[in-house]
Amino acid sequence: MRNIISTCLMGIGILLLVIGFIAGLIIGIDHDGFHMIIALYWWLSGVTAGFIFIGLSEIVNLLQKLVNRFDANHIPQNAGPSSRIEEDSIAEVTDTKIKDLTILIDDVRFRGFFVISDAVVKVMKKSLFQAESEAVLIKEISKNSLSTDFERDGDYVIFHFAESNSKHKLAFKTFNIYDYERIINLLKPRESR
Repeated sequence: MRNIISTCLMGIGILLLVIGFIAGLIIGIDHDGFHMIIALYWWLSGVTAGFIFIGLSEIVNLLQKLVNRFDANHIPQNAGPSSRIEEDSIAEVTDTKIKDLTILIDDVRFRGFFVISDAVVKVMKKSLFQAESEAVLIKEISKNSLSTDFERDGDYVIFHFAESNSKHKLAFKTFNIYDYERIINLLKPRESR
């Protein structure tokens, strides 16, 4: 269902199409006859303006669908034990997905995303043209093994983690500078936040 802004933009676009057509007919008719050039001027103007508004309407509609999909995947923090959802599905729904990252594990660089839950960080590898369902799980890191401190190296944020008695490096960079603080807070274990 369209939101009110999308509906208004669609209505304005259709109205401009109709007004352009009618204005072309009325203004094109003269006492000498019908002037096709003048009518075409008004018709093309009405079509151009109308389709600009219809296109904006579609953009707003698609953005609203994305927001609705994001809200459907997000579960409120105050959902208590009285909710009738099984524990497995709660864990699945509360996972936070951080997309469009360049990730470094030790010295191996790849494009991918994080799936962060309360206890685990899943590092997924995904190429640009690959669907998310085809992404490959590279590493599953316990949040307790991640260091509470992080370093910065240029655009990269670096966390260290211990695995089988050796120390490893997990680094990432994102194209949206506003995501850094959010990702850092999600990677920290809950007790250290």
